[in-house]
Amino acid sequence: MAIFGACAAEVVVSCAFEATIEAQNCILPEPPVAMRKNTKRRSSTKAGKGKGLQTENGQNNNHKITEYFAVRRSGRKTSKQIENERNKEVEEAVTSGSNEEFLQVYTCDVKGRGIRSLKTFKRNDFVVEYKGEQVSIYTARRREKQYAQDSSIGSYMYFFKHKDVQYCIDATDESPYKGRLINHSALKPNLKTKAVTFPDGSVHLLLVARRDIEVGEELLYDYGDRTPCNIANNPWLINS
Repeated sequence: MAIFGACAAEVVVSCAFEATIEAQNCILPEPPVAMRKNTKRRSSTKAGKGKGLQTENGQNNNHKITEYFAVRRSGRKTSKQIENERNKEVEEAVTSGSNEEFLQVYTCDVKGRGIRSLKTFKRNDFVVEYKGEQVSIYTARRREKQYAQDSSIGSYMYFFKHKDVQYCIDATDESPYKGRLINHSALKPNLKTKAVTFPDGSVHLLLVARRDIEVGEELLYDYGDRTPCNIANNPWLINS
């Protein structure tokens, strides 16, 4: 009985030893996916002051919209630019006399010669220059006395004040410039006078549209003469 018991004990010990060896040499199965610990680090973004968003590899993820769309420059002009361009156009038209071809000389029994428009003009458009010899006031007064002695000579002298200086344009002598032949109207003028100084310092007397002017209309402006003796001798100065 004792021997049997000892043998049995040896068998148990031997089996336990073999089980231990087998346990040490075996490979445990991998745990389920849900039980795995994720050890992979996520890439993070860091906001650097003034540098935009950066990834961990140092690249900047911020982009300007101009990288995708071309920059469009504004084509709008300022009011000053428009005014300068308009003044330049008027200066060129005055210097070249290009508007003379759009004016027609005609004759009527009442007024004698007059001027019609051959094109439409918009309000404030330059129409024509009152062109003649620019003389001093002293010379103008002397010539007035001379012209008054000859009834066949009409009144073609225009006196005006510009920037506190008195001017006179004497357009008495015949010339191809039609501004001198435009008739007077105090009641229905479609032109007005405007004195301007060009960049070279020269002063010009322009006739500008008071309103829109149609083709075939007679051009008229107010001579501005309200001298009592002249009105007495020429009542049309205030009645026409």
